[in-house]
Amino acid sequence: MENKCADINKLLQKLSQEELSGYEFVDYWDADTTALGLQKENIIIYISTFNYTNADSYYLVIEELETGNVLKLEDNRSYHELIEDIQPFLR
Repeated sequence: MENKCADINKLLQKLSQEELSGYEFVDYWDADTTALGLQKENIIIYISTFNYTNADSYYLVIEELETGNVLKLEDNRSYHELIEDIQPFLR
């Protein structure tokens, strides 16, 4: 994505190699160059690399789009932990 930082573009490449399906990339935060959104039906997954010195650390929020109900909130996740967190929502 042109308007995103190198860490987010690196994450996009990694995600493309995972066995995740049925989602689309969304950019509700186009001014936030350190964030990425994935959406599947009524679930939105917000991933950010903001303020991490380690390039492979992520902030994660998974919520219901219509209600804003937070289903999962995690901070300082490794890539492996991030994938484990989002897999149940993207299968």
